[in-house]
Amino acid sequence: MKIEPLTAKPSKEELGTRLEKVRELMEKQKLDYYVSFSPTNIYYLTNFANIVHERPFILVIPKKGTLKMVCPLLESTHVKTRARCDLDYVIYYEFPAPEGQNWYNVYRPLFKDGDRIGIESAMPAGILKETRGTTVMTNIIEEVRVIKTDYEIGRTVHACLVVDEGMKKLLELTRVGVPIITIYSGLVQAMMAKALIEVPDINLMASKFQGAVWPPSISHDPHIIPTPFMAMEEGGPSCSIVGATVDGYGVEIERTLFLEYVPDHAKKLFDIMMKGRALAYKLAQPGTVLEEIDKQVRQVFIDAGYEKNIIHRTGHGFGITGHEDPFLALGDKRKLAPGMIVSIEPGIYFKGQGGYRHSDTVLITENGNLKLTHAPEQLEELLFKK
Repeated sequence: MKIEPLTAKPSKEELGTRLEKVRELMEKQKLDYYVSFSPTNIYYLTNFANIVHERPFILVIPKKGTLKMVCPLLESTHVKTRARCDLDYVIYYEFPAPEGQNWYNVYRPLFKDGDRIGIESAMPAGILKETRGTTVMTNIIEEVRVIKTDYEIGRTVHACLVVDEGMKKLLELTRVGVPIITIYSGLVQAMMAKALIEVPDINLMASKFQGAVWPPSISHDPHIIPTPFMAMEEGGPSCSIVGATVDGYGVEIERTLFLEYVPDHAKKLFDIMMKGRALAYKLAQPGTVLEEIDKQVRQVFIDAGYEKNIIHRTGHGFGITGHEDPFLALGDKRKLAPGMIVSIEPGIYFKGQGGYRHSDTVLITENGNLKLTHAPEQLEELLFKK
């Protein structure tokens, strides 16, 4: 299966296809309108990225006709510049504003008391209060986002090439005594340079580049934030992560590595992690229930005696963010399907010794799965000496 990287902005037709899928679910749920406040969902349907602040942007989706964008006067030209679909602009003056010129003064009249309105679970209470009609909490747009279009897959493939470049730089720089800030600066610069060369009109509002290495003294805690001048330590395991959102598409790659030598106790634990990882890839097939993957991978670690050392799920979805539906986790009873993009990252963690985890961005295909990120994986490839 050959998939080509894409860097072009979404076409009007691409955005139209996404909207059609949203409206199909609106029809099934008998909704007259769907209201989106989430910046990621608004970006998904319009290509306009915003940051939530005191001036709300609200996208109102009628079951037929043109989308309506409620936005402040100050930002209206910004929306018009970035949006790549037809929008009716419902503009308010400012917030706060004189009586009659606030966002809710133009928002409330968009609905009738008898309308059935779909709302996101993340909608702020203040906007919910001003939404007339009968409201129904339903995450329609998130549901549509789970299966990627060919265009989205191409954009994700390109984003993976960017994080591959970041991981390559990370592995070049990570040596005993090197401070984290040096590694961070180098890999971010490498990723930004590649992204800017290949996407000259990149939207930095929809882009983020990051990465770090957790030395063995803290790698048992994978979400702790290392201090900038913490130095790399001998031995291992050190856990590394490189993640990016490249012009609106989020991906990641992670590796467990060692410096100067591999401690004796680490070899067995690394092998157990890799055994769980191999099983996850074997199970990641269309039709497999997501929680079943997590359950069986966990059992590998439990059988080895490490049940208490499992602190997170086997994987999560990617799309226009770096963490989204679906989840390879206990409790997610959906089935894998072609077009889903997920991480495969089972890990085990030992306080005082460190953590073990590789992660890749993986596409579910008609026949199985395809790894979209690439870096060394085997223990002997991940031992680095001065």
